[in-house]
Amino acid sequence: MPSTELVYFGKPGSFTHLVAARIAGKSKLISRDTVGEVFDYVKKKKNARGIVPIENSSAGMILETVNNLVNDSGLFIQDEYALNVKLALLGKEGRAVKNIYSHFAPFHHCQNWLKKHYPNAERCVVDSTSAAARVASRERFAAAIAPISAAAKYNFDILHFPIGDSPENLTQFFLLGHEKTPSKHVQQTSLSVVLKNQVGSLCNFLTCFAQEGINLKRIMSQPIVGQPNNYIFFIGIEAPISNKSMKRAMEASRTYCTKMRILGSYPVHPPFES
Repeated sequence: MPSTELVYFGKPGSFTHLVAARIAGKSKLISRDTVGEVFDYVKKKKNARGIVPIENSSAGMILETVNNLVNDSGLFIQDEYALNVKLALLGKEGRAVKNIYSHFAPFHHCQNWLKKHYPNAERCVVDSTSAAARVASRERFAAAIAPISAAAKYNFDILHFPIGDSPENLTQFFLLGHEKTPSKHVQQTSLSVVLKNQVGSLCNFLTCFAQEGINLKRIMSQPIVGQPNNYIFFIGIEAPISNKSMKRAMEASRTYCTKMRILGSYPVHPPFES
């Protein structure tokens, strides 16, 4: 059955919504307030897909997305998208700014800019940039770091645009679904791996890929719930699962694992402009 619903993290106007709107086609767009809620919704509905952020070039990996991926969500990564993010400070002209709302990633990207321009404003972290604009619109002396498109929606003035500590600010997103991506256009693979708890396991695991000339793009460990001092690894690999060298590397690396799951082998698309 073709997908008829595309579920995204955040409210309308968030950066995830901007990407979702560009890839939705005829799918109905549905918002959810947390990444976990996106996973839960898609897991329950076979005709739904979800889109969630995985990494920001300034603030790093999105832990909630990683946690949901590695903890046997049953979903597959079908595509990777990206957005060149341009941030704005939204508020009311002529009013003092006492509180600034945003998601943690924009705060990280703008920390030096904020120290210079708004050193006395309190930073208030919320779940998304769209939530930041919504909450700030209810307060007299508040502003939000959010997409410029949120200004009209919440009757804000654009106080500064663009803002940030560097011009490069790329956020990457995963499209999630119940089916694996056909192998024809695949460029990248993600795994979740539990390694044997012994000396050299991680080194030996990584060596299997290095010997085949395969680059590992991402590697991140997370504690296994209920198993203190044991970890599951999220690993991004710049090779399709169908590649012969990749197959040899995976086969060899299984020797050092107690568990390995293919989270997806998928295309990587050029960035959109925000």
